[in-house]
Amino acid sequence: MIYKFFFKMINDGVAEKTEDDFESNYQNLINRYLLLLFFIFLFYSIFIITFFGDMLISIFLTVITFFWLFLMAIKEKTRRFGKMLKISIISIFILLTIIVSFFNIYTYKNAGVEYFYFCLLFAVPFFLNYKKDSFSIYFITLTISINFIVCLYFDFDSLPKSRFLEKDDFKTVRLWNILFSIASFVMDIVFIAQKDALIKGLIVDTKMKDSTIKDLVKTNTELMKHQMLINHLTEENIQEILSLAENNSPLFFEKFQVFFPHFVPDILKINPNLIHSELYFCALMKLDFDTKKIAQCTNNSIRAVESKKYRIRKKLNISSEININSFLINI
Repeated sequence: MIYKFFFKMINDGVAEKTEDDFESNYQNLINRYLLLLFFIFLFYSIFIITFFGDMLISIFLTVITFFWLFLMAIKEKTRRFGKMLKISIISIFILLTIIVSFFNIYTYKNAGVEYFYFCLLFAVPFFLNYKKDSFSIYFITLTISINFIVCLYFDFDSLPKSRFLEKDDFKTVRLWNILFSIASFVMDIVFIAQKDALIKGLIVDTKMKDSTIKDLVKTNTELMKHQMLINHLTEENIQEILSLAENNSPLFFEKFQVFFPHFVPDILKINPNLIHSELYFCALMKLDFDTKKIAQCTNNSIRAVESKKYRIRKKLNISSEININSFLINI
C-alpha cells in the first residue's frame, strides 16, 4: 500500500505530460526502480543505526536514500535532460563505487561490502544502452573493477575504521549484505527484463507504423493516378507535371492548375487566407511528394518544409492523426 501510494504520488501527471507511450512507460519503470532503492536503503540505514549504533554509515545511507527520492521527483527525466541525464547517471555510478570502496575499508573488509560492486555492475544495463552508450559502460565497468581490485589488495590503514562493529558483528553484517546484494541483483534482473519488454514493444509498434505508412503511400499513389485519369491526363501529362515539380520549374504551378482546375479553388474554400507558397506546397503534396522530396524540389531544409506543412495543417484544420497528403489527394 505504501509503495503504491508513493509511486502514484511521484508519477502523478507523467502520463498526461508525455506524448510518447514508450517514453512514459520507461519513465514509470525508472521511478519504480528508484522507489524500491529508496525503501531498501531506508531499511538498511535504520537497521545499521538500530543494531550497531554506527551514525556515520547510517547518515551516508540516509543521504543516498533521499537522493533516490529526489530523482523520482524530477518529472520527465528522460525527455527533459537528455545528455545531462546520461552524465548524471555515470556520475552516480562513480560516486556509489567510491562509497562502496570507502565502506569496504571502513568495515575492515570483513562485512561483505564488496558484494555491492556486483550490484552496481548488474544495474548498468537498466540505465544505459549497450549500443548507444558502449563507451560509458566500459568506463563505469573499468572504474568498478579498479576499485574492487585496489580494495582487495590494499589495506589503507590511514583511513578511518568503524569503532562500533565488534568481531562477532561481522558475521551478521556480512549475512545482511549478502541478502541485500541478492535482493538488488533480483531487482536488477526483473527491471532489465521489463525494460527489454518495453523495447520489444516499441520495435513492434515501429514496424506496424512503417507498414501503415507503406500502405498509405500505396493508397495515395493509386488515388493520385485515379484522379489524373478522371482529369483525362495521359501518361505524358503525368510525366510532364512531375518533371516540372521535381525541377522546381516556374511553369509548374501554372501547369498544375491547368491539369487540376478545381484543386486551388476548393482549397481556398476551406481557408481563403492561404498564401501562394502554401498553395504551391499543397500542389506538391497533391502529387504525393513526401517531406524529403519537397525539400529537394524547393531547395528548402527538411525542417523548413515540416514547419510549412504544420502551418498548412493548422490553416486547413487537418487533425494530426490524418495524413496530410491523403487529405489533399482526396480534394
